[in-house]
Amino acid sequence: MKILIISGFLGSGKTSFIKAMAKATGREFVIVENEFGELGIDGEILKQDLPRSETDAEMKIWELSEGCICCSLNLDFSLSVLTIHNAINPDYLVVEPSGVAMLSKILQQIHRVRYGDIELLAPVTVVDYENYLISKREFSEYFDDQVASAGILVVSKSEGVDPEDFDKLKEQLSLADDVLFPREHYSKWRKEDWDRILTRKLLITEDKDKPFSFQDMEVPKEQALESLSLVYPGINNPDELYHALEKLIAGDYGRIVRAKGYMGKKHGFRFELVEGTFLITGMEKVEHPRIVVIGKHLKRSEIRKLFSIDLSKPMKLKISKERNL
Repeated sequence: MKILIISGFLGSGKTSFIKAMAKATGREFVIVENEFGELGIDGEILKQDLPRSETDAEMKIWELSEGCICCSLNLDFSLSVLTIHNAINPDYLVVEPSGVAMLSKILQQIHRVRYGDIELLAPVTVVDYENYLISKREFSEYFDDQVASAGILVVSKSEGVDPEDFDKLKEQLSLADDVLFPREHYSKWRKEDWDRILTRKLLITEDKDKPFSFQDMEVPKEQALESLSLVYPGINNPDELYHALEKLIAGDYGRIVRAKGYMGKKHGFRFELVEGTFLITGMEKVEHPRIVVIGKHLKRSEIRKLFSIDLSKPMKLKISKERNL
C-alpha cells in the first residue's frame, strides 16, 4: 500500500486535484480525511456531514467519483492507516489532511507505522496561486511547513499563468532543488506527469535541517502492470463467479495476468486466476469480500459491472483495535 499525502492550505483545491488525478491516471484510490491541526475546522465539518460511529473502531466507506472510495474513522491516525491496510489493503491510500495541518508532523507519524508493504510517496502540496500571499502572510506557520515538507508542489487556479510567473513563484517560495515543480496547471499535464506523482518515494533522513528527501522510481513500460481492487463484490455463489471469470479471461476486459479474491454471504469461496486459467475452492465464511485484478489496459468500469459492484450506499467495517495492532 502506497500512501500519498495531499496537503494545502484552506481552499487551495486539494479535493479538485484528487478528482483530477483519479480521472487522469485511471487508478482507484482509498481516500481518508483526517484531522491533524490544532484547529478542528475540516474535522468538525466532516463529523457533521457523516453519521456518528457506533464504536470507535468503525470505518465508514462510501463511493466517490471515478470509482474511488472514501473512508472516515474515529481512530487515532496511526490506527486508521493500519485498519485500512488490514481491511482493504488498496494500492494507494490518499490522505487529505486539514488545511491547517502541519505536514512535517504528519510525515513523521506515518513513518512510524511503516511495515511490510506500506510505503510513503513524496507528499503533494497544493498552493493557491490567487491567494498564496495572503496565506503565507497570515498563516505562515502552516503554509511554510506545508511548502517546506513538499516533495511535489502543485499550483492550483493557475490556468492562465505564464511559465515565467511559475518561475517567480518558485523563487518566492524558496523551493529546494529536489522538489518537483510542474510549470503549468495540472489540467494540461500529460499521463507521464501524473505517473510521477505515483512513483516518487519519500525518504526520511537524519538531517535536522533537511529531514526529507525524494527519489523517483523507474517503472519500465513493458513491465508496468495496473491493478483494480473491488470491495464487496456482488457475486454470491460459485456458479456466478465461474461465469464472471470465464468472461474475464476471454480478452474483452484487458490483458488479465492475475486475479484472486474471496466472497460468499452464507458459504465462503475463493478463486485464483493465473494467465487464463482459474480455480474456485471453498473456504470459511468471509466478513469482508474483495477481489483483486492485475493486468494491462484494464477496462475498470466494465470489470466492476462484471462483478456487480455496488458502492452506492455507505458500508461499515467493524474491526477491533486488538486485531489491527
